[in-house]
Amino acid sequence: MDKYTKGILTVIAVGIIGLNVQMMNGGGFFGKANASVFGEKPQRVVICDSIGMDCAGVSGNRLYTSGM
Repeated sequence: MDKYTKGILTVIAVGIIGLNVQMMNGGGFFGKANASVFGEKPQRVVICDSIGMDCAGVSGNRLYTSGM
């Protein structure tokens, strides 16, 4: 193999080893996500039409709309 190929394979190997070490130490690709900031409640969102008169409703785990 030429030097370029060895260099690319070395970079890939170092990256894979780095990812494994990071994941074994309890980390991941992303940090933990929290729904609240400083004890605040999560923001609520209402889905309505452009006028704001006809809004979607939620019952249990289902979202209901008015068949516009």
